[in-house]
Amino acid sequence: MRYYEGGISSVYMWEPDEGEGFAACFLIKKDGSQTGQGRRGCLQQGVWDAIHVVEVGIEDEGTAHYRLTSTVMLSMTTSDKPSGTFKLSGSITRQMAADMSVADGHLSNMGRMIEEMESKLRNALDQVYFGKTREMVFTLRQPIGVLTSTSATGQSLQKSIVSDMHR
Repeated sequence: MRYYEGGISSVYMWEPDEGEGFAACFLIKKDGSQTGQGRRGCLQQGVWDAIHVVEVGIEDEGTAHYRLTSTVMLSMTTSDKPSGTFKLSGSITRQMAADMSVADGHLSNMGRMIEEMESKLRNALDQVYFGKTREMVFTLRQPIGVLTSTSATGQSLQKSIVSDMHR
C-alpha cells in the first residue's frame, strides 16, 4: 500500500465453474479526506476506489491468457474562499488482454497489468475529467489574476508588446 500512501486493499481469488484457470479481484480504497488545509491544498474530501478483476486462462505449458477489467471511481470536494466549493465525481472502466509467459509467476504478471492499467486510467481521468472541467470553468468564468486580450490590463500589455516588436 506504499504505492497509495496508505489506504485499504483486499484480494479475492476463485476458480470459475467452467474451464481451467482462475480469477482474482483486487480492491483498493484510498481516502484522501482531511480536515483543514494540509499538504493536499484545498481538498476537503477525496476518495479513490479501484476494482481490478483478472481472469487467467491457462493456454499451454508456460503461457497464460490474462484478461483485466478495471474500474476506478473518483470523488472529491474542494473548498477555497476565492473559488468556493467544487465537487467532482466520476468513474472510468477499461479492459485489456494479454498472453504472457508464466515464468515470473501469475502474481507478477497480474501486478504489471494492473499498474499499467492504473497509469492509463489516471491519465484518462486527468485529461477527461480534470482537463475538460478546467476548460469549462475557464470558459464560464474568468480566473482571477489571469491576463487575457479582453481585459484592460491584457490589452495594455498586448499594445506594449506590439509596439516593442515594431522598434
